[in-house]
Amino acid sequence: MKLGLFVLLVFCFFCICVESNKVRIWTRIPQFYVDDRVSNFLNKNKITNCFEFIESSKIFLLKCWRDNQLIDLKIELLT
Repeated sequence: MKLGLFVLLVFCFFCICVESNKVRIWTRIPQFYVDDRVSNFLNKNKITNCFEFIESSKIFLLKCWRDNQLIDLKIELLT
């Protein structure tokens, strides 16, 4: 049990240090709730009036009005 916890901590430390100088704490989203989190993010940022364009099977683009300004959003699957 202690070895598993140690491996997990080393892995988390490695992920935090290697990716960038930013500290990131990743939290698990329960299965089937990803769409809720994305929706909450969009609502929290007042992103409500949008046009969509599917660039490819891995890129989804949005142009949205927020605070009387046109903004661009991009959802991209990186593999």
